[in-house]
Amino acid sequence: MKPVVLSFILLMFFTCASGQKIGKTLYHYIEIAKHHSPLLNDYRNQVRMEQDELQRLKAMYRHSHLELNGDYLFVPVVSKDNGRTSFRWNARDAADYYGYDLGESSGFLHAGVTWTQPLLGNSSYKVAQEQAKINTEIARNRIRLEEKQLERTVTEQYLLFQRRLSRFGCAEYCLFPCFPIGICTNTCA
Repeated sequence: MKPVVLSFILLMFFTCASGQKIGKTLYHYIEIAKHHSPLLNDYRNQVRMEQDELQRLKAMYRHSHLELNGDYLFVPVVSKDNGRTSFRWNARDAADYYGYDLGESSGFLHAGVTWTQPLLGNSSYKVAQEQAKINTEIARNRIRLEEKQLERTVTEQYLLFQRRLSRFGCAEYCLFPCFPIGICTNTCA
């Protein structure tokens, strides 16, 4: 049992001692916080969505649209004309058949092409463009505010950690490796 405890303590000592070589700065932690902040990522995505929405509105308000549409109605029957039974998709001239009554319904084809050109789309697009510009500026201001708030929070936590580190020394962090080791500048000897 004692060799296991001794090897565990030595492992913790060497882990702490090897971690002392890597000193992380306040700037490093601020950049990590900015990169991994879900709120900042959401605001950045809002800016991207506004740009994509502006492109969609530009296509809708300024470009013409060509649409093809059509209908085809068929009246299938089973025909027994000329002594042969056969399936017909649209039997207008069938005399002896099973299926729909050809006098009541018959097949037809309807096809069409629609071309639309927006006449007053330019003014609507300018309004949408101004609104998108305002929304983008709001999102960018939120990004700046959140970055400042993150810097403040990370700086406070960093200073609290440094104060605790100077008060208790590095021995506490060698015994409890769940605390960040890389910040300690003292040697754990």
